[in-house]
Amino acid sequence: MSSQNLLFLGTQQDKPFLPRLKPVMKGITTFVKLDAVSTITEVELYCRAKSVSGVLTTSIPLLSRLTDKPNPSLDAYSGSYFQRNGIEYVFVNPLDHTVSVPYGTFLLERYASKLVSPKSWRTPSKFNWSVISPRTADSIYAAFASPNCIAIAIDIETYRENLAIRCVGYTAIFDTGSDFETTSVVIPMDSDWTLHQVRKFNALPAAKIFQNGKYDCAYLSRYNAAPFNYLWDTANLFHSYYSELPKDLAFLQSFFVRNAAYWKDLAESSDLETYYLYNAKDTWATAEVFLAWMHEAPAWAKKNYTLEFPLTFPAHLSEMTGVKRDLQALKAAKLSYETEVDTKSASLDRMLGVKGFNTNSYKQKQVLLRLLGCGDIEGTDEKSLSKAAFRHPLNARILELVTEIQKDRKLLSTYLVEGKELNERILYALNPHGTDTGRLASKEHHFWCGLQIQNIPRGDAVKSTIVADEGFFFGECDLEQAEARDTAFAAGDESLITAVTGTRDFHSVNASAFFGRAYDAIYDDGKKKTKDKPLRDLAKRVNHGANYNMGAGVLVETMGLKNIYAAAKFLSLPKSWTPKEIAQYLLDQFDKTYPRIRGEYQTWIISQVLTHKRLTGATGWTRYCFDNPKTNKRALNAYVAHVAQSLNAMVLNQAYLKVFYDIALHPDHRNNFKLCAQIHDSILFQYRIGHEYLAEMVKDRMEIPVTILGADGKIRTFTVPAAIKIGNAKYWSQTE
Repeated sequence: MSSQNLLFLGTQQDKPFLPRLKPVMKGITTFVKLDAVSTITEVELYCRAKSVSGVLTTSIPLLSRLTDKPNPSLDAYSGSYFQRNGIEYVFVNPLDHTVSVPYGTFLLERYASKLVSPKSWRTPSKFNWSVISPRTADSIYAAFASPNCIAIAIDIETYRENLAIRCVGYTAIFDTGSDFETTSVVIPMDSDWTLHQVRKFNALPAAKIFQNGKYDCAYLSRYNAAPFNYLWDTANLFHSYYSELPKDLAFLQSFFVRNAAYWKDLAESSDLETYYLYNAKDTWATAEVFLAWMHEAPAWAKKNYTLEFPLTFPAHLSEMTGVKRDLQALKAAKLSYETEVDTKSASLDRMLGVKGFNTNSYKQKQVLLRLLGCGDIEGTDEKSLSKAAFRHPLNARILELVTEIQKDRKLLSTYLVEGKELNERILYALNPHGTDTGRLASKEHHFWCGLQIQNIPRGDAVKSTIVADEGFFFGECDLEQAEARDTAFAAGDESLITAVTGTRDFHSVNASAFFGRAYDAIYDDGKKKTKDKPLRDLAKRVNHGANYNMGAGVLVETMGLKNIYAAAKFLSLPKSWTPKEIAQYLLDQFDKTYPRIRGEYQTWIISQVLTHKRLTGATGWTRYCFDNPKTNKRALNAYVAHVAQSLNAMVLNQAYLKVFYDIALHPDHRNNFKLCAQIHDSILFQYRIGHEYLAEMVKDRMEIPVTILGADGKIRTFTVPAAIKIGNAKYWSQTE
């Protein structure tokens, strides 16, 4: 612990939150100064007068003077360390983050410990780097190939144009017996000779470390320079530890390296040597984060990593495979929706007596709401328009048309866009560290093209433009009512277990229970056909809201007033009841049907979080929890949802891996099978025509038994069934 005094240099905005600073400083005498800073000299004179050795600060003017930048971002530099004239400076976010951000106090304490308890931090290796040359290449390679080189961190820098690699950085970690040392080198990708060097270095036997390495691997694969022995990824490592925290490399360095400062702005330099320095610092930071994580991470985080990181490889295969776009079908769909938008827009203009009403304009929609007598509704999103539409049939006619136009335009601008393809293929990225639950997230591909594959809307609009490869059909295999089953068994609610595992249609069973109508009037088991779809849909909405612990007000927003009043009409509820009272009645019916879900089950979740600060699922995946679900309903809702969502994600991830190894890579099947994506509760794939048995193999690998200790203390084993969607599906839309 430091033997000298410290200073908190903040702003007047920090003043209300100063009491939250005291426990973070661990009893060290800490002066507080909230006046504006004019010069660094002024701060240094104050520190010397008070025997202050370290400054914890939120001052942007001070940051500007230390970095010589006119408008530095305090958020970017949070956790950054500087030393000047014997005084140490550590920057933190404004103190209101301790209230507004769930992990705000945690990060404040972590960063303050750089001054409060510096000896608790691991001493990083000395940063030294060079640019490779024919004179130094052999000696550097020999060092990297030596037995005491235990791992090599790699990072690439790219040009968007031509998808070219600009340079590749490497940091080798050497085990000296008593500590670790590092050496960094940058290889410019500007000749056949440097490409040869990159291939040589990537083939070295030492374990490779990346930060979000699928990006790097995508580009390196284009150069036939795929890395050998890719075992570690700092993004996955940190997600396995603190899934709720940011995972970019700048944040990770500030989190794990005491005396490091933000360096990412070096990438903006036009000086080539500075740019190479930036690349080298990236790899050094990756190596140091890896070493610090290994030193600090608990056993449960390491267990998480073994569950998560292997998904990198099927995700890489899927996102580099992609799906084919039928460009003629795309043009036809685009023309159809453009015509539809024009027709609807003309109709809307006639209704309003204007020309060119812009449904994307917030201001114009606000004026429209006021003219329709709904000036009290501030928002203009779909829920707000739905609320206004319910107030009068004329409102409904106009605003429902506005909503339809908005949806059609969203399809046109996001999904029915020419040029998203690369060689007529839609590519995408699948991210194993993109959600708190462990479910894969998706975004556009690393090659600056493609779509977010998981958000493509249901129906024919977009999926009818996605065509199977020549000689193949699409198949999709879906886990049926996975989250409902997971919730039932995790809660130990026998009523819900019976409903979701029985032979009857689950949502129709709920409709019967919630609305008091005979099951046979809602669903025909013999024909497997819904007889009362509106009532079944209402039950689905109520079940979804209750499972996620929505209050009555949120349920009203989620279901929409039209559905709320439809439920009230069916139940013959008093006409004087408000929408919130109706929603509460619906939630009460759920609670009567499944009493444990919003009762003992939630109490159990709160107890787990408060006792352990963690939630551990049946598969062993553990989430660290920063918030207090007893005092924060938003946090409670998130943690309630997490249990079922995470269990579903983990089982689907296991299935994705099984399909990858047993089918996609298997020498007997790989020429007849294409692993396309993991999407929500399903796996999308293609199989060669005549090889339908591969779809059955996918189904078999998705049906994984789970043994779980429920919140009622009982151990049960269950399997979520999978449904195959095939049938000569030349287009993706034909699997629905």
